[in-house]
Amino acid sequence: MKKGMIITAAVVVMGMSMPAGLMAANAQQFATVAQEEVTYEEMEVENLPEAVTKAISDGYADYTLAKAYQGSDGSYKVKLTKDDEKIAVFFNASGEFLKIERVEDPME
Repeated sequence: MKKGMIITAAVVVMGMSMPAGLMAANAQQFATVAQEEVTYEEMEVENLPEAVTKAISDGYADYTLAKAYQGSDGSYKVKLTKDDEKIAVFFNASGEFLKIERVEDPME
């Protein structure tokens, strides 16, 4: 009975150590990947892609489009206002929603 327990323990230890080793290698690999910061340049609202303007009119019809920006990654940032609320909505060139942020700076 002791012999069976020793073999089982060895199998469990070996089984647990292999994935841990693989996970450590993957973690190290992911740690070296750096995300490039996206910078935005203001653009004319009229030059937004049609897909982006359609997404804005479909999803944010009750907002006023204040400013538009194109990102260094090809994305678009649009600043929208409604009453006292100011938001920045991000889209890709196909008009797909990426994210939304509340704009805190009253000068923006």
